[in-house]
Amino acid sequence: MHNDEERLYDPNDDDFENGVAQNIDATSTTTETPQTTPNGHDDSHSSSNSDSTLPSVEGQQVIKHRFFILEPAVFLVFLAMYLSGTVYQNQLLYQTCIYVFEYNETQCAPLLGVERETEEVKLIETQVQPYVARILMARSLLESIIPAIVSLFIGPWSDKFGRRPIVLTTFTGYLTGSIILTFLSFIATKTVVSPWIFLLSSVPSVLSGGTCALITGIYCYISDVAKEKARALRMVLNEASLCTGMMIGNVVSGYLYAATNTVTVFAISSGLMLLALIYVVIFVIESLRPDQIHSGSKIREFFRFDLVKDLVRTCLKRRPNYDRSIIWLTMMALTIAIFTMEGDSNVTYLFVRKQFEWTLKDFSMFNAARIVVQIIGSVVGMFVLRRLLKFSITSMNMIAIASCVLESTVRATAIYWWELYVGLTLGFMRGIMGPMSRAILSHVAPATEVGKIFALTTSLESLSPLIAAPLYTIVYNATLAYHPGLFNFISAGLYLLCFTFISIIFGIQKSLGHTATYQAISS
Repeated sequence: MHNDEERLYDPNDDDFENGVAQNIDATSTTTETPQTTPNGHDDSHSSSNSDSTLPSVEGQQVIKHRFFILEPAVFLVFLAMYLSGTVYQNQLLYQTCIYVFEYNETQCAPLLGVERETEEVKLIETQVQPYVARILMARSLLESIIPAIVSLFIGPWSDKFGRRPIVLTTFTGYLTGSIILTFLSFIATKTVVSPWIFLLSSVPSVLSGGTCALITGIYCYISDVAKEKARALRMVLNEASLCTGMMIGNVVSGYLYAATNTVTVFAISSGLMLLALIYVVIFVIESLRPDQIHSGSKIREFFRFDLVKDLVRTCLKRRPNYDRSIIWLTMMALTIAIFTMEGDSNVTYLFVRKQFEWTLKDFSMFNAARIVVQIIGSVVGMFVLRRLLKFSITSMNMIAIASCVLESTVRATAIYWWELYVGLTLGFMRGIMGPMSRAILSHVAPATEVGKIFALTTSLESLSPLIAAPLYTIVYNATLAYHPGLFNFISAGLYLLCFTFISIIFGIQKSLGHTATYQAISS
């Protein structure tokens, strides 16, 4: 579908090559004469290169950038999150040991994850872990309920007022929360504090929409700036940027923590988030054209409930062929996948500490290896399977989910630590599931409805921990004594359900491949 929804030049298009000579600097303005496309659409706002545009007011200013400029900011913010993520869990273990169970500092110090545990400490951790699991569950619930509600307003609001304010707000929330966490950890070095007080660090990001708003803003931005035929690749590259930040954060955190302390790690994390925010302020331009942005009070418009009604109507309305079924099957697959990931992340670190006696460094190296394999698998898969062998978006999605099923099954039956590495190798394509699913949504939905559909999707994804966190915590605590990894069987079964949903879409695409939509997702 090559129509007026495609606002950017593709690097392979002749129009792009001809337009390169006319590119202007981001600080300059020019007046351009509107041109008409072959389809009769005004193309005055379509003159940009492969990644982003910013037409101005009446003078038709066009700011052109060759590369997708959100990737560095995404990398920095996820690097900061994962630099402090596991250290945060260790700090909870230590504070719970000291404050709740009233052990002394010498007995609790190994729970910080720097040194190997003695038999005595292992017994202490068996007491401490279930309590910490409840704190982590509460954090997951806190970071799910409010962002899920906020997300219902974000999508329709961003369709009217732009994507950039959403990205700025979420980055500011993460920075504020990281500063609070640094301050609380400093207080904990001076006096004994309750581990529950660390939940305060989640409040700013929760109120700003959290990961739910961040993902909505990022993927809406990509849908705005990427050509249709390059959209899936752009989403995978964004995922690779995100995963690279996660990988480096996981690797560095253990060594940095061992060489310094909790306060230093959290302070460095805050610094990285500050750099990400500064980058967005300076370099990230608005992806919507000025004529697409509405006037009026942005704050008052945000809390209009009729926007939520419009969002629901958009997702439920009848569509040609089986478009509505495809949207909902994809949304359910994404929601269940996030449900599984959230449940896994809540107890996996506790699982490997109990089952394999891993330290923070061991876990960090495993996560780093897992992410490296995913990045390589995603990029190679996109270029080999999709570009060379011409696999469809739905086929790539099915392969990705099958990788998830295999990895979870191996982890569930693992007896030796090296089997976890076998599992992550089998799951090498899992990283493209999210991008491929969102690519399907972006092709099925018109550009004017993408924000609403992404918003409802991320809202459902954000609500999934409401059930995932308690479920996985209950299962883990109930099986801790005899099979700590049993929860992985739940994950394998849920991923298999996702595979079934995408298989149905694959069947619809094959039976109705003559339509433009199904040709897009099968190309």
